[in-house]
Parts: sequence; structure tokens; C-alpha cells
Amino acid sequence: MTQEPESPPQTQHRPVRRFGTGALSLLQVACFTFLFLAANYLGSQHYATKDLSEDAAYTLSPATRRYLESPAIRDRAEPVRLLVAFRRVNPMYEKVRVLAEEYMRLSNGKVRLELLDPVRSPDRTQQIADEYGKIFRGAFNKSMFTTDLAIIDARTAEEKQAAAAATGSAPGSPHIRFVEAETMARFEIDAEGKRKVAGFLGEDALTTGLVAAIEGKPRQVYFLADKSGFPAEAAGSPLANFEGTLLTQNALTLPVRISALERIPDDAAAVAILKPVYDFTPAELEVLTEYWNRPRSALLVTLGSSETPPRLRAFLRNLGITPGKDRVITRKGEQVVTAVRGKFESGMEFTRDFWGKVVTFEGSTTSLEVRVSDNEDLIDRRIFPYTLVAAEPDFWGETRFSADKQEFDPREDKHGRLSDDKKTFLGLPLAGAVIRGAATRDDIGEEISRMVVIANSDFLDPKHYSDINRDFLASSLNWLIGREQLAGSGPRTLGTYKLPLLDSQLSFINRVNLFFLPAFAIAIGALVWSSRRA
Repeated sequence: MTQEPESPPQTQHRPVRRFGTGALSLLQVACFTFLFLAANYLGSQHYATKDLSEDAAYTLSPATRRYLESPAIRDRAEPVRLLVAFRRVNPMYEKVRVLAEEYMRLSNGKVRLELLDPVRSPDRTQQIADEYGKIFRGAFNKSMFTTDLAIIDARTAEEKQAAAAATGSAPGSPHIRFVEAETMARFEIDAEGKRKVAGFLGEDALTTGLVAAIEGKPRQVYFLADKSGFPAEAAGSPLANFEGTLLTQNALTLPVRISALERIPDDAAAVAILKPVYDFTPAELEVLTEYWNRPRSALLVTLGSSETPPRLRAFLRNLGITPGKDRVITRKGEQVVTAVRGKFESGMEFTRDFWGKVVTFEGSTTSLEVRVSDNEDLIDRRIFPYTLVAAEPDFWGETRFSADKQEFDPREDKHGRLSDDKKTFLGLPLAGAVIRGAATRDDIGEEISRMVVIANSDFLDPKHYSDINRDFLASSLNWLIGREQLAGSGPRTLGTYKLPLLDSQLSFINRVNLFFLPAFAIAIGALVWSSRRA
């Protein structure tokens, strides 16, 4: 008798809860929508920009960023107006536009941007010409919009109302600056004698115009011309290079003869002593000393020979920095190297961007003795010296540079030393700073006097003037005049550079491109074909 197979137990099916499933789906859709909106809102409020260009062409320099975040911009009641009037066919349009947008973004709206294409917006162009045309014609002696330009207007509301109420010719304002497209480019002459763009200086020009518009009147830096060994002003000279760098920082160089002064003028933001070869008389030294003893005085000294004038040397020694009677050199085999490599020391805030970086001083460089220790007498007078740049370990101060053969002599020559803890080598100082006063006190911290001494003047020569030399000089000036927010790494020059090749090198490259590369590709193809046939 066969047994019937047992039938499988029947599965109990749960009833479909359509309402619960629908409610859960709606809840999921609502959560997804909420998260999507929240992510977009947070992304619009908290975000970071990234410059993905090959040479970071759209990233502002640290000095410009700090200035845009400084009280000079952030504490303004009236935003600065930045009007970029560039035709879109201009090759620099895109770079200028993006840079201008970065100025607006980093200033948190305190720089108000307007983009204008004079060709596409003729009505708006006419309005701008009516507003600024007379001021532009008075400054440049030509009609407006004959070239592309940027307008920076940092006037207050009261100044704008007064200008609007004025009749007749429109008065100029020191708080309006025009930056023409020509100043945003570096030009060079090619082999055919044609002038072409070789570099982009947009950030440099815009920052210079912004600082000048906000400050209005440029700072006055008095240059003691009768003590300097620099030749008379000429294009391409070190002195012209110095003056040009100061102009980019809204500072005007005024040559004076201290022998004709009874007192340094009160409007002096700083006094520059560049490459001194003629000594001060006792009366002139009294004038210099009286200026140094004032609150907020500032001295910039660049030494240029192996022998600093005696009275100036004594003046500097009394403030904690003694110029050496030597020439800083090193040897590489049988060759004497006078291009001195130095490293920026940490400590002073205005050189923070350069700490640990290497700078080269070409030409004649002397050593300095900076009394950063064993200086109780200086501290009693509230004088604090600091080392800014120190030479690398293989350099020494040679006291007999004119001799036939230069070798380090520990009895006469100077060399670096180990620190007191025997862990760090302290190279010969090449640049130093001095602060006189109580810099840490809030009540009188603004009244301090400052000095920077650089043991080289040849770095100002256009042949030796590197980007880090320029940034160091600009940072020193801004620190001296109390404009620390502009100190640090400045704008870079962006451009295209040619790689010079010899005819033999060009011939080799052509052979590689026309013969070797095709032959290599054919050989690889033949190898693959042969392996498949096998």
C-alpha cells in the first residue's frame, strides 16, 4: 500500500499594507529632499575655491589676500568700487575678470565689482564716461575708453556727494585710480622688432591701484642722495628700480641732501640710506639721530661696499647692528664665489612668508654683527635687534679680499657659529632689523621706531633683482611704515618663456620626430603582427 506524499505546509501570506508602504516611501522622499536642500544650502554658505590652472594664475598672492582682509578694507563704511571695462576680445579679459572676482570674494563684498564691455553696452559706457571722463582726461590728457581699463573708486559718500554737486570742470580725487590695460602686461621686443606681450601683471597693477585709491596721498620716503654711491637717476639703474618698487607700494621716493636739511620733514614715512659711500658730518649725524629718536621713525639702510663710512658705522653699532669690514665669499674648488646665498630666519612677523627660504645677494656683500644676545645695555634703552637673513654655512667674511688667494683665516675672518645649545648653526647675518620702543604694549605700540639694514645694495640692480629680492624689499618698506598687512610674498609675473636651442639640438629633435618615433611605432607593430602569426 503506497503512502501518499505529504503536501508542503501552506505559507501564511501577510496582508499587504499599502498605506504603510506609501507612508514609508513618502517619508524617504521627504528625507531625501531635505538632505538635498540642506546640502545645497550648506554648500552655498560654506565652500572653498580651487585654482586648477597649471601655474595658479588666478590665485592672489598672500600679501594681497592679507590686505583684502585687513581693517583698511573690512572696516570701510562705503565699499570700494571696482569697474573692469574690458572688451571681451581682449586676450587678458578672462584673467582680469577672474582676478577681479577674487578681489570681491576675499574682501567679503567690500570691493564691489562691475564688469563692462564698452562695445556691447554703449549706454552704460556713456554713463561711466559722463561720470569719470573729465577726471580721466585731466589725468591722462586723452579721451576715455580709447583703451581697456579698470576704474577703482574709493571715495566716501561725502566725497561723491560733493563731486556730484560741483559745477564746471570735475575736480580730480586722489581716491580714484585708473589702471590701463597697458600696465597689466609686460612687453618685450622680438627678433623682428615687434612689441609683444611677454607677461601678465594684472594682480600687481590692481593691488597697486587699490592701495593708492584707499590711501589717497602716497607715502613720502626721503632718499639721502648726497651720501649714496648710486649714479644719477637713469632708466634701468638700481635707483630707478628702487623707486619703481616703492611706487607699486604707493610710496614716493624724494631725493634730498641731508647737508641742506636742519631737520628731516615731519611727513617722512621713512628715510632711505642706499649704498652709502660718503660719511656723515657731525651736524648731519645729529639730524639723523634726531629723526631716529622721534616716535614712528623708520630707517632703511642698504650697504654697498666693504667699508661702511665710520660715523654711519658707529651710529648703527650703537643700535645693535655693526657692519663688518669684510666681504662675504666662499670657494668652489679654485673659484671664489661672491654671490652669497642666505636663508631667512624666523622671528619677525613681516618675513613669515620667507622663513626658511633662500635668497641670493649678488655683488658686494658685507657681514653684519647683530647683537641678539648679551645686549642688556640695548634692552635698557628699549632697543631690540633681530636677524632677518643669515648666510649659509660655507660662506665666511673675508677681510683680505684684495689678496691674491682667499682662504679662511680664523684669526682675522668671520664665520658662523653654533648656537648655545650646540644644535643649530648660526650663519653670518646678512640683514637685520631693529625696534626701538615697547612694541608689545597696546597703548604705545604704535609709537615704536623701526630700522632694516641689508648688507648689500647690488641686489637692486635689474640684472640681479629676483622676485624674492623684490618681495623682501617691499615687505621691509611696508613694515617700516606700519603697513604690515601688505608684507609677504607679493604678486608674481605670469608669462611665456622661450627655451633657446642650438641648431644641432633642433636638428636632433626633428630627426627624433620624423624618423625614430615612426620607426619605433612600425617596429612595435611588426612585433605584434609576428607574435599573432606564430
